[in-house]
Amino acid sequence: MIVVVNGYHAGTKETGCALCGGTWGNHYEIIEGDNLFFCCDICAKAFKNIINEAKKRGKLNKIDYIDIKGNFYKGRTIEAKDSERSYKFYVKFSDEGDIIELKELNNA
Repeated sequence: MIVVVNGYHAGTKETGCALCGGTWGNHYEIIEGDNLFFCCDICAKAFKNIINEAKKRGKLNKIDYIDIKGNFYKGRTIEAKDSERSYKFYVKFSDEGDIIELKELNNA
């Protein structure tokens, strides 16, 4: 899976957390078959919630690409893609990584 956070590749200790881009911490999780780096378990939980919602609402299969823009305070705009389709949405999280707001964006 290709992960882009605010314009930069992410998901390894060197490139940063797959959700926020942070390089501190040492949390890894296997998601969609990839061992992704997260700065903490809360970012990992939020990322998994993004993946689950994109697959469910966007009817995506295996996520091949995800572009995340934004931050905790402003919320994040997400574009997730599989080999056939794309799904875009805006999301905000609680302090525990649960989705508290989700809006679909220009999906055909």
